[in-house]
Amino acid sequence: MRTHRVGTITLGTGLILFGILFFLRIITPIITYDLIFKIWPVLFILLGSEILISNSRNKEEILIYDKTAIFLVVLLTLFAMAMAAMQWLYEYSIVHYR
Repeated sequence: MRTHRVGTITLGTGLILFGILFFLRIITPIITYDLIFKIWPVLFILLGSEILISNSRNKEEILIYDKTAIFLVVLLTLFAMAMAAMQWLYEYSIVHYR
């Protein structure tokens, strides 16, 4: 019997997606933190899709929920949002208080 750890694909996809977005934010002003804030629910959509696909794919496969990967998805999302908020506050204070 094969096992599948649900959550690892979402973690990898989320890291790649948000890594690319933050990298693009650094090199071009087209990507804004507002856009990144608006698409963070994509991680939950990916996780839910992974769970549904894994449950319907193969009934002989043992599913194990990778609690560490799911926790890291949530933690990294919160960290990314906090870092973006800090930069936004910094940029806002420069523009409005100088």
